[in-house]
Amino acid sequence: MDVSLKINSILQDFGDSIGLKNLALKHDSISLSFDDKLVVHIIYLAEKGLLVFEAQITESANLDDAILRSLLAFNYHWSDHRLVFGMNLEEQQLCLYQHIDVDDLDFSQFETVLAEQVSQAERWGELLNIQAPESELEQPSLAKISGIKV
Repeated sequence: MDVSLKINSILQDFGDSIGLKNLALKHDSISLSFDDKLVVHIIYLAEKGLLVFEAQITESANLDDAILRSLLAFNYHWSDHRLVFGMNLEEQQLCLYQHIDVDDLDFSQFETVLAEQVSQAERWGELLNIQAPESELEQPSLAKISGIKV
């Protein structure tokens, strides 16, 4: 099976499971937004046979050099956590990365990695004490429903 078809089949199944139709790669990538706060980019690198998950944690301007150095030092523990920090220089974002070899990819693994990305990115965002913009803080508290936007 063509790898792009395999990935799109998994995305289709995932989309169907959460009520989104026709989820598929576009130009070898797709972006998912969780609760309008967390963005996870999923990128297929055909030349390397990898599916890369990039969860945006915060703008790099929110972090000083000492914190950035500490976070990047965490990368020495890649084998323990299978997650690495990096900078998306185009968007000036601190990101959390993980990848899957597409030869081993199945729906269960996709769901597990995506859930881990979301969980870890949210946890690191909280640990870094990232605050919502003041305009959001001033709004009345409304019950929010979790969801994904494409």
